[in-house]
Amino acid sequence: MENFAKRVFDNLISDGVPPIPYYYKVYFFNELDNENEAFRKQVYELISLEESNDLEKDLEFEIKLKNAFKYSKELLNHVALTYKITKKLKELLGLQLKETAHITNNKALIKLINGFQNNLKIIDERLNREVEEIKNLYSQNVEVLKDIESNSVFDARYGIYNKNYFLNEVRKELNLINKFHHTSSLIMVKIQDDILSKLNSEKSRVLINRSLAKIMLKTSRRTDIVATFEENIFSMLLKHTDVIGAQKTVERLSDTLLNTSVFLEGEELTLKIVAGIVELKENRDVERFIFKALNTLKEAESNKELYSIGKVD
Repeated sequence: MENFAKRVFDNLISDGVPPIPYYYKVYFFNELDNENEAFRKQVYELISLEESNDLEKDLEFEIKLKNAFKYSKELLNHVALTYKITKKLKELLGLQLKETAHITNNKALIKLINGFQNNLKIIDERLNREVEEIKNLYSQNVEVLKDIESNSVFDARYGIYNKNYFLNEVRKELNLINKFHHTSSLIMVKIQDDILSKLNSEKSRVLINRSLAKIMLKTSRRTDIVATFEENIFSMLLKHTDVIGAQKTVERLSDTLLNTSVFLEGEELTLKIVAGIVELKENRDVERFIFKALNTLKEAESNKELYSIGKVD
């Protein structure tokens, strides 16, 4: 496998092609076609460990979105029809009132009332059908939207990944660590409580956290996963990175924040963070690492340290 990888790299260099990931991937699979079936099978098995069924998920997500639009459109059509029916009912009622104003004969009045009742009955049946359709479509739409929300990967408030996506990525990384025995790290990070406590509104806290999220994205590598984890707590998955590398990441993030001017509620704030670092190990559950990282974060804040390192036995 190492000899094959080197050969791919040599082909890139000899052809004068920049050895960036995109071109390397193209050359990798082109070169793989020239190998024997057993080797190709072995390589594809290794690749499958890192690949996810993103295409299937995208297709599933698109189908759900189309269903949501379909139900919404049908819902609006039935609401519009209900509005027309109620408008017709008002017009009918107004017309009947005008007619009764000129009737002096009891028989004629009874006949008019009976006719009005028949019309009301027809309209009532139609309205009941429409209301039932609206209820059903609304329920279907709510279910689809809930499903979409539960399977979303993005936190729109901060412009980063959400907790569900982060946990799935950590699980995938642990599977890879069990297979290839490399080292990765997990970081929990937040703005210090004494800074957050000075803010008078939830809006201000969101703005401060948004600044942290943007800087986390800016200072992270393309392979790192940056996500919202809990209220005021953010998380990072640093792939193929040991504790030393994780410490440097936190220090780099802290330095960038300290050199960033943030004006809020008429005051310039110096943003300070605190972090908990845990190195991922083989044959451990994701919950143990998350629990340890959160506890380590609390320890660091209690001890007024920039970060604290936790170990999972």
